[in-house]
Amino acid sequence: MKLSTKPKIVYMADPDYGNRPYPYVFAGIPNALESMGLNVCYLNTGIATLDSFRQEIDRFKPEILFGFIQHRRQVVKIAGFLEDYHPVAAINWYQEEPNSIVENDELDGPNLLEALKSFDMWFGIDNNMVPFWKTKAMYMPPGFDDSIYYNAGLEPCFDVSYIGQLGPKKVTEMYWPYMKELARYGKKAMLAINRPMGLPLLPRPFERFIRSKKRRHFLQSLPFWRCQWQNPKNEQEKALLIGRSKIHFGLNRVRGNWEEGLKAFLPEYPLDRHGFFYQLKSRPFQAVGAGAMVLNEYCPELEDLFEIGKEIITFEFGDLQGLRDKLFWYVHHDEQRERIARAGYERGRKQHTFSARVRQIFDIVRKRL
Repeated sequence: MKLSTKPKIVYMADPDYGNRPYPYVFAGIPNALESMGLNVCYLNTGIATLDSFRQEIDRFKPEILFGFIQHRRQVVKIAGFLEDYHPVAAINWYQEEPNSIVENDELDGPNLLEALKSFDMWFGIDNNMVPFWKTKAMYMPPGFDDSIYYNAGLEPCFDVSYIGQLGPKKVTEMYWPYMKELARYGKKAMLAINRPMGLPLLPRPFERFIRSKKRRHFLQSLPFWRCQWQNPKNEQEKALLIGRSKIHFGLNRVRGNWEEGLKAFLPEYPLDRHGFFYQLKSRPFQAVGAGAMVLNEYCPELEDLFEIGKEIITFEFGDLQGLRDKLFWYVHHDEQRERIARAGYERGRKQHTFSARVRQIFDIVRKRL
């Protein structure tokens, strides 16, 4: 495809991220586009109509439609628009694989794979999904917004931190042993999860009670948990939390009610050797960007993105003793930990920012479209 060095772009995304809790990404990607000197027009896919879609393209006359559309129904919606009006190439960078391919455990939701036929190229964070996408597809891992995640030179006050949600019962049961390992560090651990770690795992009605957002502020005022506990309100707070940590911990395995539906829909999709789905998440990239040492669950993709042992440290899923040993060693060996954190930071700033990802995407588009 003949794409100029600074193409005009219609950026297609939903500021509410399809009602998911990541609205900062809507700003992060176009900020990266604009920092490269590109002329960007915004299209809110949540409220767009076919008429507004056509009008914006006709008015702005872009060279390419750049999608960061994550909500499956909105992908299907824009695909329908493209069937009626498709004057320039349309691409999308999808971040919700594999857990958003089907509608929970049902197969009657909008067909994402069929919708992809309307896009000229598709970029996804799951390398295992590439053979199944029904258009030109490429693996493109997550990145981070370097205007938010950077090394601010903060003195670490947490030995280890983790940011995430325990989610439904399947997820909680899988993550719980790891949360208990982190909680060993007491007030030197910061677990930004949706429940305190001072309580044992409870039956679901009680779990729902203590995880309620309405009760969260009250629960945080009670001194019965074993470690620090908060829920960052925005991405700046997450970056600050990670930047004040010696080690940032990460997991890749994903579970949910969607699993059986996806297995039925794509029976040839390869599970890992433990029989689980996994997802290369954005948190390791954000953590190196904030200057923390990453201790992340191993997945093969990490080997192509970092030099394991020199830029990040990994552990094997299910090896709690190995995790315990690595966590303890790096918490208590500052020089070695800081050396790894610096190397990870340098790699992240060079190769894993949103701007770097956008350049990689455009290079591929020029070669393959």
